[in-house]
Amino acid sequence: MTNAHSRLRTLLVASTLASCGALLTAAGCDTTRAPFTPAPDQVAKNEYPRVVLEQPLSGWVVVSEPVVRSGPGPLSVSVPIRLTSTRPDQFSRVQYRFIFLDSAGVPLRSQSDWRYMRLEPRNQVFLQGNAMDDTAADWRCEIRSAR
Repeated sequence: MTNAHSRLRTLLVASTLASCGALLTAAGCDTTRAPFTPAPDQVAKNEYPRVVLEQPLSGWVVVSEPVVRSGPGPLSVSVPIRLTSTRPDQFSRVQYRFIFLDSAGVPLRSQSDWRYMRLEPRNQVFLQGNAMDDTAADWRCEIRSAR
């Protein structure tokens, strides 16, 4: 082996060891092997929006003030939404579901499935949801593109 090859080989080995040493040092900091933990949610539970949209719909669907009926019987919610497109031939198909929560903010065991709705341009429609029992105290509505 020539002197140039020997120097190149030494340089490569030293470079590799330096890289591995940096990786081992970084990996070696976690000596307890603790599980990974999630970051805390920056949106507080009481500030979480009641109606959420899938991102591609956010520029096209608008929501009006929901109507909530509570009293004798299960909680009932109606959410008016509208597709803002101005082209008469441009409609959208969406799915939505309501999640009902008890007074502690825990989702109730019985929930409805996803429902389908066709949104025509500029026309308001109403997404309807009813809790399955009388213990519902709060609600959320999720809207996504039809799948």
